[in-house]
Amino acid sequence: MTARSKQFFNDVKEHFKLREYLWKYKLIVCLPIFCGLLTLDIISKQLAFNLLPYNVQVPFLDGFINFQLIINKGIAFGANADNLAGTIVGAVLITVLALLLFLYANQKVIIVGLIMIVTGGFGNLVDRMWNNGGVVDFLAWVLFPPYSIFNLADMWVTFGVVVIVIGVIISIIKYYREYQKEGIAHPEREE
Repeated sequence: MTARSKQFFNDVKEHFKLREYLWKYKLIVCLPIFCGLLTLDIISKQLAFNLLPYNVQVPFLDGFINFQLIINKGIAFGANADNLAGTIVGAVLITVLALLLFLYANQKVIIVGLIMIVTGGFGNLVDRMWNNGGVVDFLAWVLFPPYSIFNLADMWVTFGVVVIVIGVIISIIKYYREYQKEGIAHPEREE
């Protein structure tokens, strides 16, 4: 191994050692979020599975969202339903990636978004184990196209992505405000 390679690996090791991971925040704030959202997801799916007729719309907020129980073997909109193994492998990889990003992240808003994505992915993976590779979907969106049927775990993933986008926008705004406050010229504006 060359000296340059050794230096690179030492720099990476030092980076991970010195990084602020916000463990206390992740345990005190994010662990209850994970447990609460996962519990809501599991309970709602079990109630829907036991109480709703299969593939029959039951009015809830008519014209906006109704109940309709289906078992979805695919991903969003039933896509990839004929490749169950690929669907499960993809879901596992995305959930593990989100978990790794969650463990590494150190911005609170982004951490919350990532734990929502992890919760939704984990909730759907648990459901796939219980339902022979399928997921209980029971909320039928009927307000405007694309009409779809989803569950709470899907909502957690969607909300998590929205929270992350908001976190990134906040980070960008903070970054540029620091430059303005310090009177430092932007690198792209220097001549």
